[in-house]
Amino acid sequence: MEELKPHAVLPRTLFLSVLCLFSFVYFLLIFFLFLIALFYSGWISEVVITYLPSEGFTKIQIILLLLAGLLLHGTAFTGTVFLWKLKKMGYFLLALPCFIMAVFQLIQPRIGVAFTGVYILVIILFGLFYRRLR
Repeated sequence: MEELKPHAVLPRTLFLSVLCLFSFVYFLLIFFLFLIALFYSGWISEVVITYLPSEGFTKIQIILLLLAGLLLHGTAFTGTVFLWKLKKMGYFLLALPCFIMAVFQLIQPRIGVAFTGVYILVIILFGLFYRRLR
């Protein structure tokens, strides 16, 4: 059996490939949903203000939340691209926005734990492959 050199690149495993594909689809889909929501932000703002007056959201706050979601999911998608190429920087580009979104969702009373669990699980599962990255 051949001995691996210290800087040898280990091939991407099947599980890592499947995890990357899931991440591509998940983050890109949500990115496009936030992009569409930004185009209809006026209508969304009116609906939120009308039906959730006790929350006290303003139009600017809603637009900023949509923009933040767009940027965070776009960054996570970019991290997935780097992870597909087995780059360590990809893990940080993915983990940081996932961590921010998970913390934000945990402090929101109306967001289910299952949605937050997806972001936490993505960080943990990709972290299992950190040693394979270069």
